[in-house]
Amino acid sequence: MRKGKKKHHLPEGSCPADGCVHEAHHRGMGRRDFLTNLGLIGTGSLLLSGLPLRRLAASPLLTPLLSAAGDRILIVIRLKGGNDGLNTFVPLFDYSRYASYRPLLKIPTSNLISLDAKYAIPDFASDLKYLWDRGMMKVIQNVGYPNSDLSHFASTDIWDSAHTTIASKSGWLGRYLWNENPDFLTNPPSDPLAIQIGGDGNILFFNEDNVNMAMNVIDPEALYQIAQSGALYPVSGTATCYYQDQVDFLKSMINTTFYQSQSIKAAYDAGRNNVTFAGGELGEALALVSRLIQGGLTTPIYMLTLDGFDTHAQQDTRHPELLTTFAGAVRSLFDDLEAGGMDRRVLLMTFSEFGRRVNDNGSLGTDHGTAAPLMVFGSVLNGNGFLGDDVNLVDLDNNGNLKHTVDFRQVYTTILQDWMCVDELTADTLLGGAYSRLALGFDCSTTRAAAVETVQRYHQLRYDNGIPFIVVNLPQSAHIKLEAYDLLGRTVASTSNDYYSAGLHKITFPGIGRWPAGAYAYRLYINGSMEGGKAQKH
Repeated sequence: MRKGKKKHHLPEGSCPADGCVHEAHHRGMGRRDFLTNLGLIGTGSLLLSGLPLRRLAASPLLTPLLSAAGDRILIVIRLKGGNDGLNTFVPLFDYSRYASYRPLLKIPTSNLISLDAKYAIPDFASDLKYLWDRGMMKVIQNVGYPNSDLSHFASTDIWDSAHTTIASKSGWLGRYLWNENPDFLTNPPSDPLAIQIGGDGNILFFNEDNVNMAMNVIDPEALYQIAQSGALYPVSGTATCYYQDQVDFLKSMINTTFYQSQSIKAAYDAGRNNVTFAGGELGEALALVSRLIQGGLTTPIYMLTLDGFDTHAQQDTRHPELLTTFAGAVRSLFDDLEAGGMDRRVLLMTFSEFGRRVNDNGSLGTDHGTAAPLMVFGSVLNGNGFLGDDVNLVDLDNNGNLKHTVDFRQVYTTILQDWMCVDELTADTLLGGAYSRLALGFDCSTTRAAAVETVQRYHQLRYDNGIPFIVVNLPQSAHIKLEAYDLLGRTVASTSNDYYSAGLHKITFPGIGRWPAGAYAYRLYINGSMEGGKAQKH
């Protein structure tokens, strides 16, 4: 028995040797993929059922309060199946031990490109070196969570929900978008809050009421169709038979659910790509995303999936193909955005549901592991670097896996607080706990959107049985005045400029019990400095 191959008590289903249990994990994912992606689903289809399809007219006076804070964009790429971190970032400082664990899959030193004195990438991923050298790439090592689940299904839900100990059916980005847009259902935005291209029927964009906050398209072609024509299906209107007429009717009904298609088409027509994208289908999808961004679509979050990282076998050929695709597509994206002057608006992050086992499995593959590197890209990183502790091939867990040293929710809270610019209290609430931030190289003081500096700095909107109220966390005593408006800009409530001591305070909207259900805007003056947001009375 060679080194690293000793028998461990591994969770059932984490490797092909577990037979039907392992297959069941994959079949489970497949069924859910199918059910979720059966046709196009998303905000449009949800809003069709008895809810308005047009955006309610808002007073121009309220526009600044009804707009999302800033113009920053987050692109998330899921490396589906569990990316092998050790063959993505090879530890030069412990190469002999790495090679001993992987006699069949190690990357020879002659095929490595050094990023720094400790880590190198395979030469087929040289586009990552290009981004690294330009200070547009950082790597967070050993990202994971306690008692890692080695099931694709369960671990994906954990990463999406940000909950490791409770079964949750909402996602951290869905909760974030709902928190920022409490009037989402009654006052839907003209541009999608998020666009998910492909994917696996995950819960990432669902809020706690099972509302999907994203527009989902099953593949890039569907989004291309919408962008180019403003509708998903062409309807001739000249049906020659009864059944064709019925099909046209169904097509037209589906088209109407995508009320945001016209804004997507407008952005597509106004935008352009400046480079030819590499990276196959992922590159094509990112080219479309880049064009929509440069065309003015205000969607703040995009989600894409690169499938195939579950490399139990043939990793020697499949993993190089995947990394080549990924690296080329991401380089093309930032080359394109930079040429259009948009690169500093975009942050891209990756994640996998888990990493791969340290030793290879003797079948030219690796089985499900635990901790893995997480990559972030963008000009806003202001430099390259590795964060977190170095991978430790000596101190493995009882199953022969890497131990995590960075909780994945540290990455999430960093994104929420330093990129999306929500306050610490809100981030803690969205993630279900407090986590320390990482130094990724950006914060909210670097944004060119001045509004972000003051929006929701000290306050948080909460609900009690559908009634909104505000929690204020004051670092020092202050005078606070609250004003609320309906969507026509009429004042519906106003408080006096009362004195509050340092600490947490609950502030209610005066007379809210008499307000009609609907969306409202509010302004909170804290020692004269204004914060604001939207509230929904149910």
